[in-house]
Amino acid sequence: MKQKAKRTLSRTSKNELQAYLMLSPQIIGFLLFSIYPLIWAIRLSWYFYNGIDAQTRFTGWENFIKLFADETYWKALGNTFLFFVMKFPFEIPLALFLAVLLSKKLKGVGFFRTMYYMPHVISVAITALVFSNMFSYFGFINGWLEKIHLIDIPIEWFGEKFRSMFVLVLADTWRSFGVNVMYFMAAIQNVPQDVYEAAKIDGAGRFTTFFRITLPLIAPVMQVILMLSIIGTLGTNELVLVLTNGAPGGTTHTVKSYIFQNYAPGMAEMNINIGYGCAMSLVTGLILAGITMTYMKISEKMKNIY
Repeated sequence: MKQKAKRTLSRTSKNELQAYLMLSPQIIGFLLFSIYPLIWAIRLSWYFYNGIDAQTRFTGWENFIKLFADETYWKALGNTFLFFVMKFPFEIPLALFLAVLLSKKLKGVGFFRTMYYMPHVISVAITALVFSNMFSYFGFINGWLEKIHLIDIPIEWFGEKFRSMFVLVLADTWRSFGVNVMYFMAAIQNVPQDVYEAAKIDGAGRFTTFFRITLPLIAPVMQVILMLSIIGTLGTNELVLVLTNGAPGGTTHTVKSYIFQNYAPGMAEMNINIGYGCAMSLVTGLILAGITMTYMKISEKMKNIY
């Protein structure tokens, strides 16, 4: 019995060692490219740092005091929430609607599932370039609108804040809603069929079945989908930099694109205070973390609808 227990323990240890060896590249990468830069940035939040070690000096709370009086930062944060308000009510209902349709046994469902998910695979830069060309002054959209006589002269889509934000919302929705469709489809397909059969026997119609059965049963998954959508939308960065670069006049910068463009090493101007950018990132991270925790607290009931 003792020898058998030793062999079992030895086999378990080997399996654990193999598991850690397989996970080691991800663990090492996470430590090197996530944890270390995070600690580095948090530390520099209390320093003046322009990339020259000899000029680095401790400034205490000076960066944070300056931040709370920085109107440009708070406008960028306000743009982030505006972007969320414009996109969120449109993206989630669209994804849920398409997921319900694609969950039916229709011809060509596999093709449409692939097509809806495809934009999520395409890089953000390519998506931004596609929409930039489509909505340019002599682009496809203006040409089509003129052709059907909705406009007389081309629209300058990137010459006004809300038009630029509208294009950003369209581009980001097109790029990201496909993955939400897949999540919703997985949740819908896990609803037991006997529940639907019982509802049909009781005379429940399609709308009653959807709102009284489907939605409550997929609510726990929807909670996660909504959280991921909130985090992804509030963290929008690359799309803004490539598509509008803050145009017009920096009014469409989200908080992350503003920080990255103006304070990221390699992107910012020479002799910029990178420590101030780190303080911005820290405060922004705390704000977004607070929003996420508040949402999780408010949406806790979604786990226990049934």
